[in-house]
This record gives sequence, structure tokens and C-alpha cells, in this order.
Amino acid sequence: MAKIVSAYAVPHTPSFVAEQHGHAPTTGAIEFFRRIADHFEKTKPDILVMIQNDHFNTFFLDNWPTFAIGLAPDATGPSDQTPDMPPYKLRLDVDLAQHIHNSCVRAEFDLASSQELSLDHAVLVPLHFMTPKMQLPIVPIYVNCLVAPLPTALRCHLLGKAIGAAIRAWRSDKRIAVIASGSLSLEVGGPRIEPGKTFGVPNKAWASCVLEKVTSGQIDDLVAASSPERMFAAGNVGGEILNWITLMGAIGTASPDLVIDQPDLGNAFVAWTGIDRE
Repeated sequence: MAKIVSAYAVPHTPSFVAEQHGHAPTTGAIEFFRRIADHFEKTKPDILVMIQNDHFNTFFLDNWPTFAIGLAPDATGPSDQTPDMPPYKLRLDVDLAQHIHNSCVRAEFDLASSQELSLDHAVLVPLHFMTPKMQLPIVPIYVNCLVAPLPTALRCHLLGKAIGAAIRAWRSDKRIAVIASGSLSLEVGGPRIEPGKTFGVPNKAWASCVLEKVTSGQIDDLVAASSPERMFAAGNVGGEILNWITLMGAIGTASPDLVIDQPDLGNAFVAWTGIDRE
């Protein structure tokens, strides 16, 4: 059976690619991603299961899913003109994607699916730094973190459990890494940012609380605390915590190997191994 050999929760801030080229303010993210990439390389995964939200690029309001999975054989991006991001074409592992899709439906999660899709910065920013050759196939899974009504934190946690169970039941010897991306507190273009800026961090205390609960394994407490009101208080994209919570469902309460806080941006970088026994 397949094994989850590592997991990562990281930001997908699009300006990090421009920062790499000296075209955006220095935040430390390049060094943080280097440490994540070093950890990632040592775990030698064969396939990457990606959990993230779309930003009105892959989907739009004419057909906006709560949960979705990509079933295409390949996908290109960036679909959102991420500054300084080169064009990429990624392979998708259709066999694993179809297995996860079927397993989740049997577990009463009705994921939407797409056999033709493009990728925006939520997928490509983490991979740009973690595996820039884009040599590993992916399975992209999307959670609605932006458009009300958001799924509940409990529902996302249970979806993560279904995804984890599906991976472990897949009849394969493949090594799987699960990567979730998103910020913990972030306002983009909204009223809670300083004049002249495009984003802000409305609730640094909440971001710190989330990180503490994630790193200490208090996932049930995090799920209970992540109400729609609490997420909105963390910014108009504060719902991205749901990507992290979905990941927590998939991997359980393993202790992280690496924790890096980025409080000024409402972000953090976390890495795990020892999830499934080798």
C-alpha cells in the first residue's frame, strides 16, 4: 500500500517569486523555503498530493465548487501572471487522483472534478521552491476558502481524513508527500490594510494561536476554534486555514520536524515526517 512519508504546510504568497529575483521586499521566505526544500528532498516522495484554494483562476463564480480534484493528465500555469514565475507544465497522477476521488465519494464527500484545468500560484509557488524541476506528478485538491459559505473546519478535517485513508488504501508502493498551502491571517485589497499597501495581517494573535495548536497537536481545539467569524476576523482570505486543517486530517497528530514562523506576513512553514511507518 502507498505511504504518506512527509507533509508540508506553507504559504503561497505570489510575491515570493519576485523576491527571489530581487523585485520584491525581502521577507526571509527564500531561506525558509530552502529549509523546507532540504527537508522535502530527503524524504524522496514519488507523488505530491496538493491541498489549496483557487483564486478565481481555475474556477469562477459560474461554477464554484466547495471541494474539487483535478483528473487531467497534465496542467499548465501560472494562470494568474504571478510576477517572475516561469511557465510550467506539470504531470498529474491520474490513477491516484481517480482513486482518491472514488474513495472520497464512497466516504460521502462529493468532490467536483475537472479533466481540464490550469494552475495558479497556490499550487506553483510552493513547487517553484520545493521542486523547481517539476519532475514529480501531482494530485491537486481544492478547498473553497474564499466564497461564502465556506465549508466548516470540521468538514474539512473529515475530508482530510478521507484523503489520508484513500492514499493509504491505494494498492501501490508509491511514497506520497502531502502539501497544503495558504496564509493564517491575511487581508488582500480590503479595508483592513494600511494606506498604500495591497495586503495586511489583521490578526497576528490568531496566526500565532493556529501555529501553536498545529505544532502541539491540538487539532481538535483548532477545528473547534476555526469558526467562520474567527476566520473572517483574520482577513478576507483568512479561510485559507482550512487547507491546513484538511492536511491535519490526512496526517493525524504527528509532531513536526521543522517549524518556521513568519508573523509579519501571517504565514508559517511546517514540515513533518514519521507519519506512516516506513
